[in-house]
Amino acid sequence: MDKLASRLRIGEKIGLGFALVGLLFVGVVWQYHQTLQSVLGDYHQLQGFELRKSLALEIEIELAAVRDAEKSFLIERRETFAGEVDQRLQTLLGKIAALAAVDQDSRQTAASLQELVTTYQQSFEAVAGAWRIMGLDENSGLQGAFRENVHRLQELSAAYNVDRLYTLLLQIRRSEKDLALRQDAAYRERVRKLLGELRQLLETSELQAAVRQQLLAELATYARTFEPYAERALKSGNIDGGKGPFRDAAHHIEAILTAYHVPNLETSVLQMRRREKDFLLRGDDSYPPMVVAIARSIRAQIAESALSDADKTLLTGLLHDYERDFLALVAQTSSIATLTREMNSAADRVAPLVKQNVDQANQVMASRVAEIDQSSQESARASLLLMSCAIVLSVVLALAITARIVRPVRQMAGLLDGLAYGRPSDHVPTISGGRDEINSMGESLNALVDHRTTFLRWWKESMDEVSARRELLGASTDEEKDEAMQDLRRATIARLQQLNAIRGRLLRHGEQVIEVAQRLQSAPGSLTAEDAKSLEHAAEGIATLFEVLAMEQVPADDSAAMPGAAPPAASG
Repeated sequence: MDKLASRLRIGEKIGLGFALVGLLFVGVVWQYHQTLQSVLGDYHQLQGFELRKSLALEIEIELAAVRDAEKSFLIERRETFAGEVDQRLQTLLGKIAALAAVDQDSRQTAASLQELVTTYQQSFEAVAGAWRIMGLDENSGLQGAFRENVHRLQELSAAYNVDRLYTLLLQIRRSEKDLALRQDAAYRERVRKLLGELRQLLETSELQAAVRQQLLAELATYARTFEPYAERALKSGNIDGGKGPFRDAAHHIEAILTAYHVPNLETSVLQMRRREKDFLLRGDDSYPPMVVAIARSIRAQIAESALSDADKTLLTGLLHDYERDFLALVAQTSSIATLTREMNSAADRVAPLVKQNVDQANQVMASRVAEIDQSSQESARASLLLMSCAIVLSVVLALAITARIVRPVRQMAGLLDGLAYGRPSDHVPTISGGRDEINSMGESLNALVDHRTTFLRWWKESMDEVSARRELLGASTDEEKDEAMQDLRRATIARLQQLNAIRGRLLRHGEQVIEVAQRLQSAPGSLTAEDAKSLEHAAEGIATLFEVLAMEQVPADDSAAMPGAAPPAASG
Protein backbone atom coordinates (compact mmCIF):
# COMPACT_ATOMS: atom_id res chain seq x y z
CA MET A 1 0.00 0.00 0.00
CA ASP A 2 2.83 2.39 0.93
CA LYS A 3 4.63 1.58 -2.30
CA LEU A 4 1.49 2.21 -4.29
CA ALA A 5 0.87 5.48 -2.47
CA SER A 6 4.46 6.61 -3.13
CA ARG A 7 3.87 6.19 -6.86
CA LEU A 8 1.33 8.99 -6.80
CA ARG A 9 1.90 12.70 -6.39
CA ILE A 10 0.05 14.66 -3.73
CA GLY A 11 -2.27 16.22 -6.32
CA GLU A 12 -2.92 12.80 -7.81
CA LYS A 13 -3.71 11.41 -4.37
CA ILE A 14 -6.09 14.28 -3.65
CA GLY A 15 -7.63 13.93 -7.11
CA LEU A 16 -7.91 10.17 -6.63
CA GLY A 17 -9.50 10.76 -3.25
CA PHE A 18 -12.04 13.16 -4.70
CA ALA A 19 -12.64 10.71 -7.55
CA LEU A 20 -13.29 7.86 -5.11
CA VAL A 21 -15.58 10.06 -3.02
CA GLY A 22 -17.30 11.14 -6.24
CA LEU A 23 -17.73 7.49 -7.24
CA LEU A 24 -19.23 6.74 -3.86
CA PHE A 25 -21.73 9.54 -4.23
CA VAL A 26 -22.35 8.53 -7.84
CA GLY A 27 -23.23 5.11 -6.42
CA VAL A 28 -25.55 6.80 -3.94
CA VAL A 29 -27.16 8.81 -6.74
CA TRP A 30 -27.42 5.67 -8.89
CA GLN A 31 -29.09 3.80 -6.03
CA TYR A 32 -31.47 6.73 -5.53
CA HIS A 33 -32.20 6.76 -9.25
CA GLN A 34 -32.90 3.03 -9.19
CA THR A 35 -35.17 3.50 -6.20
CA LEU A 36 -36.95 6.33 -7.98
CA GLN A 37 -37.37 4.20 -11.10
CA SER A 38 -38.74 1.38 -8.97
CA VAL A 39 -41.16 3.76 -7.26
CA LEU A 40 -42.29 5.15 -10.62
CA GLY A 41 -42.72 1.62 -11.95
CA ASP A 42 -44.77 0.69 -8.90
CA TYR A 43 -46.83 3.86 -9.34
CA HIS A 44 -47.52 3.05 -12.99
CA GLN A 45 -48.47 -0.49 -11.99
CA LEU A 46 -50.89 0.78 -9.36
CA GLN A 47 -52.20 3.25 -11.91
CA GLY A 48 -52.79 0.28 -14.21
CA PHE A 49 -54.84 -1.41 -11.48
CA GLU A 50 -56.91 1.74 -11.02
CA LEU A 51 -57.36 1.93 -14.80
CA ARG A 52 -58.56 -1.69 -14.80
CA LYS A 53 -61.14 -0.87 -12.11
CA SER A 54 -62.20 2.31 -13.90
CA LEU A 55 -62.61 0.52 -17.24
CA ALA A 56 -64.48 -2.34 -15.53
CA LEU A 57 -66.89 0.19 -14.00
CA GLU A 58 -67.36 1.89 -17.39
CA ILE A 59 -67.99 -1.52 -18.98
CA GLU A 60 -70.64 -2.27 -16.35
CA ILE A 61 -72.30 1.11 -16.94
CA GLU A 62 -72.21 0.68 -20.71
CA LEU A 63 -73.57 -2.87 -20.43
CA ALA A 64 -76.45 -1.57 -18.28
CA ALA A 65 -77.18 1.05 -20.96
CA VAL A 66 -77.13 -1.69 -23.62
CA ARG A 67 -79.58 -3.79 -21.60
CA ASP A 68 -81.86 -0.76 -21.07
CA ALA A 69 -81.92 -0.08 -24.81
CA GLU A 70 -82.53 -3.80 -25.44
CA LYS A 71 -85.49 -3.87 -23.03
CA SER A 72 -86.89 -0.70 -24.58
CA PHE A 73 -86.71 -2.39 -27.99
CA LEU A 74 -88.41 -5.55 -26.72
CA ILE A 75 -91.18 -3.52 -25.06
CA GLU A 76 -91.80 -0.80 -27.66
CA ARG A 77 -90.26 -2.60 -30.66
CA ARG A 78 -88.90 0.53 -32.34
CA GLU A 79 -85.94 0.57 -34.70
CA THR A 80 -84.40 3.56 -32.89
CA PHE A 81 -83.79 1.39 -29.83
CA ALA A 82 -82.21 -1.33 -31.98
CA GLY A 83 -79.85 1.31 -33.41
CA GLU A 84 -79.06 2.51 -29.89
CA VAL A 85 -78.18 -1.05 -28.86
CA ASP A 86 -75.78 -1.36 -31.81
CA GLN A 87 -74.19 2.02 -31.02
CA ARG A 88 -73.69 1.21 -27.35
CA LEU A 89 -72.31 -2.21 -28.20
CA GLN A 90 -69.64 -0.56 -30.35
CA THR A 91 -68.77 1.72 -27.45
CA LEU A 92 -68.68 -1.29 -25.13
CA LEU A 93 -66.33 -3.16 -27.48
CA GLY A 94 -64.08 -0.08 -27.57
CA LYS A 95 -63.84 -0.06 -23.78
CA ILE A 96 -63.09 -3.79 -23.78
CA ALA A 97 -60.27 -3.14 -26.28
CA ALA A 98 -58.93 -0.42 -23.94
CA LEU A 99 -59.05 -2.93 -21.07
CA ALA A 100 -57.05 -5.42 -23.14
CA ALA A 101 -54.24 -2.86 -23.49
CA VAL A 102 -53.71 -2.54 -19.69
CA ASP A 103 -51.89 -5.79 -18.80
CA GLN A 104 -51.78 -9.53 -19.45
CA ASP A 105 -54.51 -10.45 -16.96
CA SER A 106 -56.80 -7.78 -18.37
CA ARG A 107 -56.03 -9.00 -21.88
CA GLN A 108 -57.31 -12.49 -20.99
CA THR A 109 -60.44 -11.06 -19.33
CA ALA A 110 -61.01 -8.73 -22.29
CA ALA A 111 -60.79 -11.68 -24.70
CA SER A 112 -63.52 -13.52 -22.74
CA LEU A 113 -65.62 -10.35 -22.52
CA GLN A 114 -65.28 -9.68 -26.23
CA GLU A 115 -66.39 -13.23 -27.02
CA LEU A 116 -69.45 -12.91 -24.75
CA VAL A 117 -70.35 -9.44 -26.05
CA THR A 118 -70.00 -10.68 -29.64
CA THR A 119 -72.29 -13.61 -28.79
CA TYR A 120 -74.74 -11.18 -27.18
CA GLN A 121 -74.59 -8.90 -30.22
CA GLN A 122 -75.28 -11.78 -32.59
CA SER A 123 -78.13 -12.99 -30.37
CA PHE A 124 -79.66 -9.52 -30.21
CA GLU A 125 -79.41 -9.12 -33.98
CA ALA A 126 -81.15 -12.49 -34.32
CA VAL A 127 -83.87 -11.41 -31.86
CA ALA A 128 -84.32 -8.09 -33.64
CA GLY A 129 -84.52 -9.89 -36.99
CA ALA A 130 -87.05 -12.34 -35.58
CA TRP A 131 -89.18 -9.46 -34.30
CA ARG A 132 -89.00 -7.79 -37.71
CA ILE A 133 -90.30 -11.00 -39.27
CA MET A 134 -92.97 -11.26 -36.61
CA GLY A 135 -93.82 -7.59 -36.95
CA LEU A 136 -92.63 -4.60 -34.95
CA ASP A 137 -96.23 -3.37 -34.82
CA GLU A 138 -99.69 -4.76 -35.56
CA ASN A 139 -99.51 -3.75 -39.21
CA SER A 140 -96.14 -5.27 -40.17
CA GLY A 141 -94.67 -8.73 -40.51
CA LEU A 142 -96.64 -11.82 -39.62
CA GLN A 143 -98.86 -9.85 -37.27
CA GLY A 144 -99.90 -7.53 -40.09
CA ALA A 145 -100.47 -10.45 -42.44
CA PHE A 146 -102.80 -12.52 -40.23
CA ARG A 147 -104.45 -9.38 -38.83
CA GLU A 148 -105.38 -8.27 -42.34
CA ASN A 149 -106.82 -11.69 -43.10
CA VAL A 150 -108.76 -11.94 -39.88
CA HIS A 151 -110.14 -8.42 -40.25
CA ARG A 152 -111.40 -9.37 -43.69
CA LEU A 153 -112.84 -12.54 -42.20
CA GLN A 154 -114.55 -10.52 -39.47
CA GLU A 155 -116.05 -8.19 -42.04
CA LEU A 156 -117.44 -11.11 -44.01
CA SER A 157 -118.67 -12.86 -40.86
CA ALA A 158 -120.56 -9.70 -39.98
CA ALA A 159 -122.01 -9.72 -43.49
CA TYR A 160 -123.26 -13.28 -42.93
CA ASN A 161 -124.60 -12.51 -39.45
CA VAL A 162 -128.38 -12.43 -40.30
CA ASP A 163 -129.61 -14.03 -37.09
CA ARG A 164 -131.26 -10.83 -35.87
CA LEU A 165 -132.82 -10.16 -39.27
CA TYR A 166 -134.14 -13.71 -39.40
CA THR A 167 -135.54 -13.39 -35.87
CA LEU A 168 -137.39 -10.18 -36.76
CA LEU A 169 -138.75 -11.83 -39.92
CA LEU A 170 -140.11 -14.75 -37.86
CA GLN A 171 -141.66 -12.32 -35.36
CA ILE A 172 -143.36 -10.48 -38.26
CA ARG A 173 -144.76 -13.74 -39.66
CA ARG A 174 -146.04 -14.77 -36.22
CA SER A 175 -147.83 -11.43 -35.71
CA GLU A 176 -149.21 -11.74 -39.24
CA LYS A 177 -150.74 -15.13 -38.39
CA ASP A 178 -152.03 -13.85 -35.02
CA LEU A 179 -153.84 -11.09 -36.93
CA ALA A 180 -155.54 -13.67 -39.20
CA LEU A 181 -156.57 -15.80 -36.23
CA ARG A 182 -157.79 -13.11 -33.80
CA GLN A 183 -158.63 -10.11 -36.08
CA ASP A 184 -157.04 -7.80 -33.48
CA ALA A 185 -155.73 -4.43 -34.73
CA ALA A 186 -152.90 -4.62 -32.14
CA TYR A 187 -151.22 -7.30 -34.24
CA ARG A 188 -151.29 -5.07 -37.32
CA GLU A 189 -149.54 -2.36 -35.31
CA ARG A 190 -147.04 -4.87 -34.10
CA VAL A 191 -146.31 -5.98 -37.66
CA ARG A 192 -145.85 -2.36 -38.71
CA LYS A 193 -143.45 -1.78 -35.78
CA LEU A 194 -141.43 -4.89 -36.55
CA LEU A 195 -141.26 -3.97 -40.21
CA GLY A 196 -139.80 -0.59 -39.22
CA GLU A 197 -137.21 -2.27 -37.01
CA LEU A 198 -136.33 -4.73 -39.78
CA ARG A 199 -136.00 -1.94 -42.32
CA GLN A 200 -133.74 0.05 -39.98
CA LEU A 201 -131.64 -3.02 -39.20
CA LEU A 202 -131.27 -3.78 -42.90
CA GLU A 203 -130.17 -0.25 -43.64
CA THR A 204 -127.47 -0.39 -40.97
CA SER A 205 -126.40 -3.99 -41.58
CA GLU A 206 -123.03 -5.04 -43.10
CA LEU A 207 -124.68 -7.13 -45.81
CA GLN A 208 -123.50 -6.72 -49.34
CA ALA A 209 -125.11 -3.70 -50.93
CA ALA A 210 -126.86 -5.70 -53.63
CA VAL A 211 -128.26 -8.15 -51.10
CA ARG A 212 -129.33 -5.31 -48.81
CA GLN A 213 -131.14 -3.53 -51.67
CA GLN A 214 -132.85 -6.75 -52.70
CA LEU A 215 -134.03 -7.37 -49.12
CA LEU A 216 -135.25 -3.76 -48.78
CA ALA A 217 -137.17 -4.10 -52.04
CA GLU A 218 -138.80 -7.34 -50.91
CA LEU A 219 -139.53 -5.78 -47.51
CA ALA A 220 -141.20 -2.82 -49.22
CA THR A 221 -143.31 -5.22 -51.30
CA TYR A 222 -144.27 -7.09 -48.16
CA ALA A 223 -145.24 -3.90 -46.31
CA ARG A 224 -147.28 -2.58 -49.28
CA THR A 225 -149.23 -5.79 -49.87
CA PHE A 226 -149.71 -6.53 -46.15
CA GLU A 227 -151.90 -3.48 -45.56
CA PRO A 228 -154.86 -4.63 -47.83
CA TYR A 229 -154.60 -8.08 -46.30
CA ALA A 230 -154.76 -6.69 -42.80
CA GLU A 231 -157.69 -4.41 -43.68
CA ARG A 232 -159.73 -7.35 -45.05
CA ALA A 233 -158.86 -9.50 -42.09
CA LEU A 234 -160.08 -6.85 -39.62
CA LYS A 235 -163.32 -6.00 -41.49
CA SER A 236 -164.62 -9.26 -42.89
CA GLY A 237 -162.26 -11.89 -41.63
CA ASN A 238 -161.65 -12.95 -45.24
CA ILE A 239 -157.95 -13.94 -45.17
CA ASP A 240 -157.97 -16.34 -48.14
CA GLY A 241 -155.90 -18.87 -46.23
CA GLY A 242 -153.25 -16.24 -45.36
CA LYS A 243 -151.97 -16.22 -48.90
CA GLY A 244 -151.09 -13.30 -51.08
CA PRO A 245 -148.17 -11.20 -52.44
CA PHE A 246 -147.03 -10.32 -48.93
CA ARG A 247 -146.53 -14.04 -48.25
CA ASP A 248 -144.44 -14.48 -51.40
CA ALA A 249 -142.32 -11.44 -50.43
CA ALA A 250 -141.76 -12.95 -46.98
CA HIS A 251 -140.71 -16.23 -48.53
CA HIS A 252 -138.28 -14.37 -50.82
CA ILE A 253 -136.75 -12.53 -47.79
CA GLU A 254 -136.40 -15.79 -45.89
CA ALA A 255 -134.73 -17.46 -48.88
CA ILE A 256 -132.25 -14.60 -49.24
CA LEU A 257 -131.42 -14.65 -45.50
CA THR A 258 -130.98 -18.41 -45.57
CA ALA A 259 -128.59 -18.11 -48.53
CA TYR A 260 -126.36 -15.73 -46.52
CA HIS A 261 -126.66 -17.31 -43.10
CA VAL A 262 -123.83 -19.19 -41.29
CA PRO A 263 -124.87 -19.89 -37.70
CA ASN A 264 -122.70 -18.21 -35.05
CA LEU A 265 -119.98 -17.36 -37.60
CA GLU A 266 -119.20 -13.94 -36.18
CA THR A 267 -119.26 -15.25 -32.64
CA SER A 268 -116.87 -18.04 -33.51
CA VAL A 269 -114.53 -15.59 -35.23
CA LEU A 270 -114.59 -13.37 -32.16
CA GLN A 271 -113.87 -16.37 -29.94
CA MET A 272 -110.93 -17.26 -32.17
CA ARG A 273 -109.60 -13.67 -31.93
CA ARG A 274 -109.98 -13.79 -28.16
CA ARG A 275 -107.72 -16.87 -27.91
CA GLU A 276 -105.30 -15.24 -30.30
CA LYS A 277 -105.12 -12.17 -28.06
CA ASP A 278 -104.69 -14.37 -25.00
CA PHE A 279 -101.67 -16.00 -26.59
CA LEU A 280 -100.14 -12.69 -27.62
CA LEU A 281 -100.73 -11.32 -24.14
CA ARG A 282 -99.63 -14.28 -22.02
CA GLY A 283 -97.52 -16.41 -24.37
CA ASP A 284 -99.22 -19.56 -23.07
CA ASP A 285 -98.77 -22.54 -25.39
CA SER A 286 -102.29 -23.81 -24.56
CA TYR A 287 -103.95 -21.08 -26.63
CA PRO A 288 -102.71 -21.94 -30.16
CA PRO A 289 -104.47 -25.36 -30.10
CA MET A 290 -107.67 -23.56 -29.06
CA VAL A 291 -107.34 -21.22 -32.05
CA VAL A 292 -106.80 -24.20 -34.35
CA ALA A 293 -109.84 -25.99 -32.91
CA ILE A 294 -112.08 -22.93 -33.33
CA ALA A 295 -110.83 -22.48 -36.90
CA ARG A 296 -111.70 -26.12 -37.61
CA SER A 297 -115.19 -25.55 -36.19
CA ILE A 298 -115.68 -22.42 -38.32
CA ARG A 299 -114.55 -24.33 -41.36
CA ALA A 300 -117.16 -27.00 -40.65
CA GLN A 301 -119.89 -24.35 -40.16
CA ILE A 302 -119.04 -22.80 -43.51
CA ALA A 303 -119.11 -26.19 -45.22
CA GLU A 304 -122.54 -27.00 -43.76
CA SER A 305 -124.03 -23.59 -44.60
CA ALA A 306 -126.14 -22.75 -47.65
CA LEU A 307 -123.62 -20.27 -48.95
CA SER A 308 -122.57 -20.36 -52.53
CA ASP A 309 -119.40 -22.20 -53.45
CA ALA A 310 -117.66 -18.92 -54.24
CA ASP A 311 -118.47 -17.49 -50.80
CA LYS A 312 -117.41 -20.68 -49.11
CA THR A 313 -114.11 -20.65 -50.99
CA LEU A 314 -113.51 -17.02 -50.02
CA LEU A 315 -114.25 -17.60 -46.33
CA THR A 316 -112.22 -20.82 -46.05
CA GLY A 317 -109.32 -19.23 -47.93
CA LEU A 318 -109.24 -16.28 -45.53
CA LEU A 319 -109.51 -18.66 -42.58
CA HIS A 320 -106.68 -20.81 -43.96
CA ASP A 321 -104.39 -17.78 -44.47
CA TYR A 322 -105.15 -16.53 -40.97
CA GLU A 323 -104.44 -19.93 -39.43
CA ARG A 324 -101.18 -20.29 -41.40
CA ASP A 325 -99.92 -16.82 -40.44
CA PHE A 326 -100.95 -17.28 -36.80
CA LEU A 327 -99.10 -20.61 -36.51
CA ALA A 328 -96.05 -19.01 -38.14
CA LEU A 329 -96.31 -16.22 -35.58
CA VAL A 330 -96.47 -18.85 -32.80
CA ALA A 331 -93.35 -20.54 -34.14
CA GLN A 332 -91.61 -17.17 -34.45
CA THR A 333 -92.59 -16.33 -30.87
CA SER A 334 -91.00 -19.58 -29.69
CA SER A 335 -87.88 -18.78 -31.69
CA ILE A 336 -87.77 -15.28 -30.20
CA ALA A 337 -88.07 -16.74 -26.71
CA THR A 338 -85.17 -19.12 -27.38
CA LEU A 339 -83.02 -16.36 -28.87
CA THR A 340 -83.90 -14.05 -25.98
CA ARG A 341 -82.80 -16.68 -23.46
CA GLU A 342 -79.49 -17.10 -25.30
CA MET A 343 -79.05 -13.33 -25.40
CA ASN A 344 -79.80 -12.99 -21.69
CA SER A 345 -77.46 -15.86 -20.89
CA ALA A 346 -74.61 -14.15 -22.73
CA ALA A 347 -75.37 -10.82 -21.06
CA ASP A 348 -75.67 -12.41 -17.61
CA ARG A 349 -72.20 -13.93 -17.98
CA VAL A 350 -70.61 -10.55 -18.74
CA ALA A 351 -71.35 -8.93 -15.36
CA PRO A 352 -69.75 -11.71 -13.23
CA LEU A 353 -66.70 -11.67 -15.49
CA VAL A 354 -66.35 -7.91 -15.06
CA LYS A 355 -66.81 -8.27 -11.29
CA GLN A 356 -64.22 -11.03 -11.26
CA ASN A 357 -61.80 -8.73 -13.08
CA VAL A 358 -62.42 -5.97 -10.50
CA ASP A 359 -61.98 -8.38 -7.59
CA GLN A 360 -58.79 -9.74 -9.14
CA ALA A 361 -57.50 -6.20 -9.64
CA ASN A 362 -58.31 -5.36 -6.00
CA GLN A 363 -56.56 -8.47 -4.72
CA VAL A 364 -53.48 -7.97 -6.88
CA MET A 365 -53.39 -4.28 -5.99
CA ALA A 366 -53.63 -5.04 -2.26
CA SER A 367 -50.85 -7.60 -2.57
CA ARG A 368 -48.78 -5.24 -4.69
CA VAL A 369 -49.30 -2.38 -2.22
CA ALA A 370 -47.97 -4.60 0.57
CA GLU A 371 -44.98 -5.58 -1.58
CA ILE A 372 -44.35 -1.95 -2.50
CA ASP A 373 -44.54 -0.93 1.15
CA GLN A 374 -42.05 -3.62 2.11
CA SER A 375 -39.72 -2.85 -0.82
CA SER A 376 -39.95 0.87 -0.03
CA GLN A 377 -38.86 0.24 3.53
CA GLU A 378 -36.03 -1.98 2.32
CA SER A 379 -35.01 0.64 -0.25
CA ALA A 380 -35.07 3.34 2.43
CA ARG A 381 -32.88 1.20 4.67
CA ALA A 382 -30.55 0.38 1.77
CA SER A 383 -30.32 4.06 0.82
CA LEU A 384 -29.58 5.04 4.41
CA LEU A 385 -26.99 2.27 4.73
CA LEU A 386 -25.38 3.19 1.42
CA MET A 387 -25.30 6.86 2.35
CA SER A 388 -23.79 6.04 5.74
CA CYS A 389 -21.19 3.78 4.11
CA ALA A 390 -20.38 6.49 1.58
CA ILE A 391 -19.92 9.06 4.35
CA VAL A 392 -17.83 6.68 6.48
CA LEU A 393 -15.71 5.64 3.50
CA SER A 394 -15.30 9.28 2.51
CA VAL A 395 -14.13 10.16 6.03
CA VAL A 396 -11.84 7.12 6.16
CA LEU A 397 -10.44 7.94 2.73
CA ALA A 398 -9.92 11.58 3.69
CA LEU A 399 -8.19 10.54 6.93
CA ALA A 400 -6.05 8.01 5.08
CA ILE A 401 -4.95 10.57 2.46
CA THR A 402 -4.36 13.16 5.18
CA ALA A 403 -2.35 10.67 7.24
CA ARG A 404 -0.28 9.78 4.18
CA ILE A 405 0.59 13.43 3.82
CA VAL A 406 0.76 14.63 7.45
CA ARG A 407 2.67 11.70 9.05
CA PRO A 408 5.79 12.03 6.85
CA VAL A 409 5.65 15.81 7.31
CA ARG A 410 5.63 15.39 11.08
CA GLN A 411 8.50 12.91 10.85
CA MET A 412 10.46 15.39 8.73
CA ALA A 413 9.67 18.16 11.23
CA GLY A 414 11.08 15.99 14.05
CA LEU A 415 14.14 15.19 11.97
CA LEU A 416 14.71 18.88 11.23
CA ASP A 417 14.43 19.59 14.97
CA GLY A 418 17.11 16.96 15.53
CA LEU A 419 19.30 18.59 12.88
CA ALA A 420 18.87 21.95 14.53
CA TYR A 421 19.29 20.96 18.19
CA GLY A 422 20.94 17.56 18.33
CA ARG A 423 22.36 14.62 16.43
CA PRO A 424 19.57 12.87 14.55
CA SER A 425 19.98 9.19 14.01
CA ASP A 426 16.56 8.32 12.53
CA HIS A 427 15.51 8.63 8.93
CA VAL A 428 12.16 9.45 7.31
CA PRO A 429 10.69 6.24 5.82
CA THR A 430 10.83 6.51 2.01
CA ILE A 431 10.27 4.25 -0.95
CA SER A 432 12.79 4.12 -3.73
CA GLY A 433 11.47 5.30 -7.08
CA GLY A 434 8.44 6.98 -5.56
CA ARG A 435 6.84 9.98 -7.31
CA ASP A 436 5.29 11.48 -4.20
CA GLU A 437 6.57 14.98 -3.37
CA ILE A 438 6.61 14.11 0.34
CA ASN A 439 8.63 10.99 -0.46
CA SER A 440 11.07 13.12 -2.48
CA MET A 441 11.37 15.59 0.41
CA GLY A 442 12.03 12.65 2.76
CA GLU A 443 14.75 11.29 0.46
CA SER A 444 16.37 14.71 0.26
CA LEU A 445 16.20 15.16 4.03
CA ASN A 446 17.61 11.67 4.59
CA ALA A 447 20.45 12.50 2.21
CA LEU A 448 21.10 15.70 4.17
CA VAL A 449 21.18 13.74 7.43
CA ASP A 450 23.49 11.14 5.89
CA HIS A 451 25.86 13.81 4.56
CA ARG A 452 25.92 15.60 7.90
CA THR A 453 26.51 12.37 9.77
CA THR A 454 29.23 11.39 7.30
CA PHE A 455 30.98 14.75 7.68
CA LEU A 456 30.75 14.64 11.44
CA ARG A 457 31.97 11.04 11.74
CA TRP A 458 34.69 11.63 9.19
CA TRP A 459 35.87 14.71 10.99
CA LYS A 460 35.74 13.02 14.41
CA GLU A 461 37.59 9.95 13.21
CA SER A 462 40.18 12.13 11.50
CA MET A 463 40.66 14.11 14.70
CA ASP A 464 40.88 10.89 16.71
CA GLU A 465 43.58 9.63 14.36
CA VAL A 466 45.51 12.90 14.63
CA SER A 467 45.25 12.82 18.41
CA ALA A 468 46.41 9.17 18.49
CA ARG A 469 49.42 10.06 16.32
CA ARG A 470 50.32 12.96 18.53
CA GLU A 471 50.02 10.84 21.65
CA LEU A 472 52.21 8.21 20.00
CA LEU A 473 54.87 10.81 19.18
CA GLY A 474 54.75 12.19 22.66
CA ALA A 475 54.83 8.82 24.50
CA SER A 476 57.86 8.37 26.68
CA THR A 477 57.29 4.93 28.01
CA ASP A 478 56.47 1.68 26.35
CA GLU A 479 53.20 1.52 28.18
CA GLU A 480 52.12 4.89 26.86
CA LYS A 481 53.28 3.90 23.35
CA ASP A 482 51.20 0.71 23.48
CA GLU A 483 48.11 2.63 24.57
CA ALA A 484 48.63 5.23 21.83
CA MET A 485 49.06 2.51 19.25
CA GLN A 486 45.76 0.93 20.28
CA ASP A 487 43.99 4.30 19.96
CA LEU A 488 45.55 4.80 16.53
CA ARG A 489 44.52 1.31 15.46
CA ARG A 490 40.91 1.94 16.54
CA ALA A 491 40.82 5.25 14.68
CA THR A 492 42.25 3.64 11.58
CA ILE A 493 39.67 0.86 11.68
CA ALA A 494 36.86 3.44 12.05
CA ARG A 495 38.31 5.31 9.09
CA LEU A 496 38.28 2.14 7.04
CA GLN A 497 34.67 1.42 8.00
CA GLN A 498 33.73 4.97 7.04
CA LEU A 499 35.46 4.58 3.71
CA ASN A 500 33.60 1.30 3.09
CA ALA A 501 30.28 3.06 3.84
CA ILE A 502 31.19 5.84 1.42
CA ARG A 503 32.16 3.20 -1.11
CA GLY A 504 28.70 1.54 -0.70
CA ARG A 505 26.88 4.86 -1.15
CA LEU A 506 28.99 5.60 -4.25
CA LEU A 507 28.03 2.18 -5.62
CA ARG A 508 24.31 2.92 -5.01
CA HIS A 509 24.60 6.24 -6.80
CA GLY A 510 26.40 4.48 -9.63
CA GLU A 511 23.67 1.85 -9.88
CA GLN A 512 21.10 4.62 -10.01
CA VAL A 513 22.96 6.28 -12.87
CA ILE A 514 23.30 2.95 -14.68
CA GLU A 515 19.55 2.30 -14.28
CA VAL A 516 18.66 5.68 -15.81
CA ALA A 517 21.16 5.09 -18.60
CA GLN A 518 19.59 1.74 -19.41
CA ARG A 519 16.15 3.34 -19.60
CA LEU A 520 17.53 5.99 -21.94
CA GLN A 521 19.10 3.31 -24.14
CA SER A 522 15.80 1.40 -24.34
CA ALA A 523 13.86 4.59 -25.14
CA PRO A 524 16.21 7.22 -26.62
CA GLY A 525 15.10 10.80 -26.27
CA SER A 526 12.56 10.04 -23.56
CA LEU A 527 14.28 11.50 -20.49
CA THR A 528 11.64 12.19 -17.88
CA ALA A 529 11.72 14.78 -15.14
CA GLU A 530 12.01 12.00 -12.56
CA ASP A 531 15.04 10.49 -14.33
CA ALA A 532 16.67 13.91 -14.65
CA LYS A 533 16.11 14.60 -10.99
CA SER A 534 17.47 11.14 -10.09
CA LEU A 535 20.64 11.81 -12.12
CA GLU A 536 21.00 15.19 -10.46
CA HIS A 537 20.71 13.70 -6.98
CA ALA A 538 23.17 10.92 -7.83
CA ALA A 539 25.71 13.41 -9.18
CA GLU A 540 25.33 15.67 -6.16
CA GLY A 541 25.70 12.69 -3.81
CA ILE A 542 28.87 11.52 -5.59
CA ALA A 543 30.28 15.05 -5.51
CA THR A 544 29.55 15.35 -1.81
CA LEU A 545 31.23 12.03 -1.05
CA PHE A 546 34.27 13.05 -3.05
CA GLU A 547 34.44 16.24 -1.03
CA VAL A 548 34.48 14.12 2.12
CA LEU A 549 37.26 12.02 0.67
CA ALA A 550 39.17 15.17 -0.22
CA MET A 551 39.25 16.06 3.45
CA GLU A 552 41.36 12.91 4.02
CA GLN A 553 44.37 14.92 2.91
CA VAL A 554 44.09 17.52 5.69
CA PRO A 555 44.70 15.37 8.74
CA ALA A 556 47.32 13.32 6.79
CA ASP A 557 49.31 16.46 6.10
CA ASP A 558 49.09 17.54 9.71
CA SER A 559 50.37 14.21 10.98
CA ALA A 560 53.26 14.22 8.50
CA ALA A 561 54.41 17.56 9.77
CA MET A 562 54.79 16.24 13.32
CA PRO A 563 58.30 15.06 14.20
CA GLY A 564 58.53 11.36 14.41
CA ALA A 565 55.06 10.88 13.07
CA ALA A 566 54.16 7.59 11.65
CA PRO A 567 52.90 7.44 8.07
CA PRO A 568 49.11 7.43 7.60
CA ALA A 569 47.46 4.10 7.56
CA ALA A 570 46.43 2.86 4.20
CA SER A 571 42.72 2.63 3.67
CA GLY A 572 41.90 -0.70 2.51
